[in-house]
Amino acid sequence: MSAPDDAVAQPIDGAERLSPQIARRIRAMIISGEASGNQALRTEHLAERFGVSATPVREALMSLTGEGLVQLRPGRGFRVVPMNRQDLLDIYDAQAYFAGELAGRAASRLTDGDLAQIDLMQERIIDAISRGDPAAEQIEWDLHSLINRVAQADKLRWLLRLTMRSAPFTAWSSVTGWAQAAPEDHLPLLRGLRNRSERTSRDAMTAHVRNVGDLLANHLSGRGILCDEPGSTRS
Repeated sequence: MSAPDDAVAQPIDGAERLSPQIARRIRAMIISGEASGNQALRTEHLAERFGVSATPVREALMSLTGEGLVQLRPGRGFRVVPMNRQDLLDIYDAQAYFAGELAGRAASRLTDGDLAQIDLMQERIIDAISRGDPAAEQIEWDLHSLINRVAQADKLRWLLRLTMRSAPFTAWSSVTGWAQAAPEDHLPLLRGLRNRSERTSRDAMTAHVRNVGDLLANHLSGRGILCDEPGSTRS
């Protein structure tokens, strides 16, 4: 899943280059539907909004053209490229693969203390969801992060972050079905990790990420953020 981080609202970090920060904010605007398909992206307007000069905004927009999220039209400026349902599912399929591999590798490396911490996180997720507390999103993120770190596979973690960057969704509590899927999908994953089963852990994590990807696609399609094209549904 994507990180629970509202990139649009985050203050500018003076220790990091501006253009990657602006690119994150524009991605978040696109995936949230604030910047919809075919909408013009005015460099001067974005610069004013984020409190920066036009140069890092233009650099950010150019980098997003390389990702296929934005298009530069000669003489007409930048516009948002419409995202269809299959585009999003493709991103989550890639994310599911890398997350699954990390979970499989973590299965043999988790200590008893790690497993106890994961069990505690699972209990906290269930409790937070039962109370309607959006903190459940951060707890689940922390659970995934622990598994990914223990896997000791830096290249896989880097590739996973690339896929997550392409779909920086943050409001998981608003997605129909997420409150059930998050804790229930974890059950076979937790069994696999406790049994030190690489295959079970990998398959459970892969299924979990694909499932929440489907839920998010339904959510965004329902809000008109994704365009459903013929043949765009997963077989």
